[in-house]
Amino acid sequence: MTIEIELKFLVDPNQIDVIQQQLTNLPHRHTAAVKLANHYYETADNQLRRWDMGLRVRGKADQYEMTLKTAGQEIGGLHQRPEYNVPLATSQLDITLLPENVWPTGTDIPALQQALTPLFSTDFTREKWVVTVGSSEIEVALDQGSVFAGEHTTPLLEVELELLTGQRSDIFALAHQLAELGGLRLGWQSKAARGYGLAQGSLLPAVTPLMQIPVKPKSTCEQGLSTLLTGLIRRWQLLESHWIEGDNQALPLLQQTLLAIRETFTLFGGVIPRSVSSTLRQRLLIIEEALQQKKTDAQEVCFSVDWVGGQLQLTELIVEQQWRQVVNARQLKRLEGSFKRFCDVMLSRCAAELHELAAETLLANQRNVTFLRLDKLTLAIGLLSSAYPIEQVEAWLAPWLLARQHLVSAGSEVIRLPLATRPLAPFWLTSNTAKDSLND
Repeated sequence: MTIEIELKFLVDPNQIDVIQQQLTNLPHRHTAAVKLANHYYETADNQLRRWDMGLRVRGKADQYEMTLKTAGQEIGGLHQRPEYNVPLATSQLDITLLPENVWPTGTDIPALQQALTPLFSTDFTREKWVVTVGSSEIEVALDQGSVFAGEHTTPLLEVELELLTGQRSDIFALAHQLAELGGLRLGWQSKAARGYGLAQGSLLPAVTPLMQIPVKPKSTCEQGLSTLLTGLIRRWQLLESHWIEGDNQALPLLQQTLLAIRETFTLFGGVIPRSVSSTLRQRLLIIEEALQQKKTDAQEVCFSVDWVGGQLQLTELIVEQQWRQVVNARQLKRLEGSFKRFCDVMLSRCAAELHELAAETLLANQRNVTFLRLDKLTLAIGLLSSAYPIEQVEAWLAPWLLARQHLVSAGSEVIRLPLATRPLAPFWLTSNTAKDSLND
């Protein structure tokens, strides 16, 4: 068993020559392109998928290898998964050659072997460079081919960076270097995930409304922050894929998601230094400005240097927990404190700001500023509410969202947010102890 650590890019076909030249300029060992045929196996009821496993047989010339990938982690295009590789004498699948302990307790291995059949395949040529970056050796693979599932097919054009030896941070260093060339975007879906989507008739998962991002109970503030940012970058990349596929409804949701990322850093401004996210937030503003243009081209924007650079920065920030390099003892104590307690205090603060906004006299020429303040605060309340039933959160936010709709249709006269004068009862728990602990 090994732990595979790789970062995946999807490639603009017009950029292949530029990437190949850049890799040739680095200290490297080159392997000419070879053809790889891969068959992925599954049961009729998708048992492996439910176990978060992927099983394939790869053929190269007359050599075969079986690979089982088990549950791992994917953040922003960085894939980290345990995998088992077993050479095969023929192309026939034989899971009895895998260690028994890779399967859940009680698995009937002979019965599972009988139930497994090919579900989809990937055929591509792979050209490789093993490059030296910092203290690390990184294998860079350029894959060009297709994914097949029955009568369906989709093109495959990827660059994968896999850490062979050394530090994970060196993968990010090389990724940033390649991203500056343009024509790349991060690949959050594995080949297996794309194959499953193709076999099921839908390459992309559906987009759900942005409200709560589930955070495990009793999480620390640091764990909660990582969970929120991970959920938001996954949403960013899913919406990006929908937009590139022609779903224009994804554009306003992308804008909302980017605003939510910036608002998350604002919420945690007293816990992690603003300097940690300053360059990322500047990049997000550039991206948001590009999305506000009257004519936006999804392909151009999503393959831009700022777009992929922003996603890389956010991924590295989460994975490497870069805030730990600069926090002081007081901030570290807050990071290790209760996420729920932090959220309860911040929910009270956001609610107070909303009621202050409702009490203000609003001029028509300031409505855009009011919209932004209102959107930030309602997004913040959703992000901070994971410990509470979604029905309570939605009921509390409903009057504010309705007030925004009225504000959109209001005329040029002086206006106020049309809210009831009686404050809404909070759905969250508050205490003086919680407030005091956050201010220590």
